[in-house]
Amino acid sequence: MFVSNNFLKIFYNFMLSGMPFILNNPINKNILHAPFLVDSYSTYINYKLNNEQYNMINKYLKKDDNFEMSTTSISSRSNKQYFLSINIYNCTSPIFDYINNNDFSTRCELNTYVIDKRNNLRGTLIMDYVSSMLSLDPDNLFKKKGFIDFKKNNNKIMGYAINNNFHLKFDFDYSKNIKKNKLSSSLIKFTDVIFYNCGLYDKLYYDSSLIQNNIITCLNNNVNFKFLNIDFKEVDSVFYFENKINFIGGLWKNIF
Repeated sequence: MFVSNNFLKIFYNFMLSGMPFILNNPINKNILHAPFLVDSYSTYINYKLNNEQYNMINKYLKKDDNFEMSTTSISSRSNKQYFLSINIYNCTSPIFDYINNNDFSTRCELNTYVIDKRNNLRGTLIMDYVSSMLSLDPDNLFKKKGFIDFKKNNNKIMGYAINNNFHLKFDFDYSKNIKKNKLSSSLIKFTDVIFYNCGLYDKLYYDSSLIQNNIITCLNNNVNFKFLNIDFKEVDSVFYFENKINFIGGLWKNIF
């Protein structure tokens, strides 16, 4: 069950009251913007959806019935398909001090790519996530830290993320059988808007640290992933970003 929109507005106004008054306050309703730095080796695990998986995710989206799944390509050399993408990464942001007094977080998100039929706006939908620290989002308001790990060791990147809806465990060798590529322009456009299940979204701003960043596809990978009691067995691709990525996020852009 989603947190009511009226309560979210009250809570957001409360956050605005704690910001520098000239820039952000409950009167001018300027959206909070925060920088984020995603560390290198941010990893994507991508699945082309078969009919069973597509129908399951489509049914999941029908809880709100405002989102419609959309196709995209992942890399600059791939075709458009329906995808589920797992993104696991380490990041820092000054806003973490505001919420947690903590400047470091590991986070794993389950994403698909959608169009919001209410305003014909396309973006990435975070269906579920696990974080290593207490998190703030409009679906749950506060979500407690979960079971997650993500690290490099002996030429391998490995990790796990577990909650009630999904179970992920993986490792891959980043020293051999690799290919360099770039993100597709289609996927980058879906990065502009990051939806939550309730329909609110973050507006994401990025620069060449995303657009020109090499993605390193790793062919030697071992992934076990289950979501909503369905095993996802055929991985389409596993890659990581070679360098760090700078973002600025406009939090809950459409809250007012």
